[in-house]
Amino acid sequence: MNFEFFTYYNNEIMADIELDIDEVLNLEEEYYQKGFLEGQEHSTREQYIEGKEYGYQTGFQRALIVGYIQGLMEYWKENKDLNNVDGHMTQLREIVEGIPVTNGESEVAEFEKRINKARNKIRVIATILKESSKVSKLDELMKEMGGTLQVSENVDEMW
Repeated sequence: MNFEFFTYYNNEIMADIELDIDEVLNLEEEYYQKGFLEGQEHSTREQYIEGKEYGYQTGFQRALIVGYIQGLMEYWKENKDLNNVDGHMTQLREIVEGIPVTNGESEVAEFEKRINKARNKIRVIATILKESSKVSKLDELMKEMGGTLQVSENVDEMW
């Protein structure tokens, strides 16, 4: 919708001014789009930051569990006679050394598998050394860090 305005001065037309009223009416749509895009950009930044924080948290939790296991191995090495558990300690060391530090799908599965193997091996060693409280502390740490939530391996069942 166009309107033409004429300015008269001393009965003469001084200027033609043409206004497109449709553009004025589209301001609402223009600002809606601008706000929508700003909201998308903000959300993308927030999700990126949230993802990094979650990654740091998960990495810290995993490192804490592995660190406890390594500390326990060091404690036993320095304070206990390991003659009757030497083979078990070697196997435990190999399990822990093979724990991946990257975060791909296969590495996460390998981490979980190795942590469970290490935990079971620690149970055997602790039973032989009569230090079952060390296993209880590891179990408490793992429960505190990871919780007790069981996640389905089938992606379709997760949602």
